[in-house]
Amino acid sequence: MKPKPTRTNRFRKNKQARRVLFRDRAVFAFKALLGAVMLVVTSAAFIFAYDYFTQSRHFLARRIVITGQQRLSRQQVMEIAGVGMQTNILSVNLAMTRQRLLADSWVADATVRREIPSGLYIHIREEAPLALLDMGSDEGFLINVDGEVFKRRDDSDSDALPRVQGLDHADLPVPGRPASEAFRAVMTLFRIAVEKNSPLPLSGIRRIRMDREIGATLYIGEDNRAVKLGFGRYREKCKALERLMSRLSRDSRLARYRVIDLFDVNRMVITLATAGSSTSDHKEV
Repeated sequence: MKPKPTRTNRFRKNKQARRVLFRDRAVFAFKALLGAVMLVVTSAAFIFAYDYFTQSRHFLARRIVITGQQRLSRQQVMEIAGVGMQTNILSVNLAMTRQRLLADSWVADATVRREIPSGLYIHIREEAPLALLDMGSDEGFLINVDGEVFKRRDDSDSDALPRVQGLDHADLPVPGRPASEAFRAVMTLFRIAVEKNSPLPLSGIRRIRMDREIGATLYIGEDNRAVKLGFGRYREKCKALERLMSRLSRDSRLARYRVIDLFDVNRMVITLATAGSSTSDHKEV
């Protein structure tokens, strides 16, 4: 007779496998619980440390340095930034503070940094206003030296800025759309005006009137004398105007001019105000 084959005890093996699985799960659960406890303890430690340092009087701002302001006062900059002499410098969110400063229409750029243990440094660069865009109906915008609109006009804005008239909202530069030809012409005239020894210095310009039919007319001086420049070739026309102004300074008869017509750079027409009357004389040079 053949011997009977040995029978495998499957129940015993299953029992051992269950024990191993239970042990592995218990170890995993213990590690997960330990990790959670460590996370809670670490978070609590960080929170405690944050509260301690951000509330400690040792880090109170005792020295706040603010530079770059011209129009805005020191106090205004501090109020915009939301900081003061009792501010804990470690509690200041530098990125958020910078964004608060940039949200002010007069602030073009800003830098904020700490100086441990009790210093705070703020530097701003203010907008440099170039002109006031007079849109009519008491609506206006200020543009900076880069030709960017940076704020609406309000009662606090200076009346000394030259005014630009004849433009509308469609002329203004916006992201994704270039400025109109009329706006570019205005900026070309301003760029010439700010140049050294310009015949049309920015300080003398009172208004620039843009007409879509006849182009640009500048009103200069306290008596608002008109210089008609039309469209294009502005640099050549300004050179011709420089020569003409030199002649006007030597000729007392031409000193009474009211209008200079430079639509054609090769043909300049001067309108003279007749003394004691409302009529005018025209001279071509």
